[in-house]
Amino acid sequence: MPRTRDTPDPAPPPAATPKLLHAGEVARLAGLHKTTVLQAVRRGEVKASRTVGRSVRIALPDAVAYLQSRGISLAVTRTAPSEPNAVVVLTEQAEVHRRFGEILSSAWRLGPHHGLYEDLLTLGLRPPAAVVVDLDVLGLNPLAIVRALRAHAVLGQLPLLALSQTDAPLAGAVAHGAEVALRAGDATQWRAVLAGIG
Repeated sequence: MPRTRDTPDPAPPPAATPKLLHAGEVARLAGLHKTTVLQAVRRGEVKASRTVGRSVRIALPDAVAYLQSRGISLAVTRTAPSEPNAVVVLTEQAEVHRRFGEILSSAWRLGPHHGLYEDLLTLGLRPPAAVVVDLDVLGLNPLAIVRALRAHAVLGQLPLLALSQTDAPLAGAVAHGAEVALRAGDATQWRAVLAGIG
């Protein structure tokens, strides 16, 4: 993960990756602009699904087929996340962590909270199924966290979500790489988003 002035690097992760790719990841693998991949999805050239937040998700076999149609071979072994039912919330506030845990369905397990710095440093050791960034943190720049996670070779392939107590930071998080950004207390929407991931 690229260093930022305020964001510690997560520990090097094992080779664990999720089942789906974002359009931007497929574009990087193909050496294309993200818009080109999205247009291919609209034309039906690439099978894709959409999250509740309307983000495109492409299954690995479909991404491989699309890349092969463009003469690009993708030789990658992808395995399940180390913690397939876990969601990690990166926050300074134990109360935010606790409240988020209360809205999770029984299909999900909330990863432990040891503090923002420690959680960032250990996140790559056992990659979860999804990462949620609290945009209301004060000790670090939350958008720098989002950018650094999205740029990471393995963690950047995980579903990256963001929450805030207010509406103001949400659009910025999506612009910097979060797939979905929702109000912290919107339990119905959060359950729907996580159901789309699981």
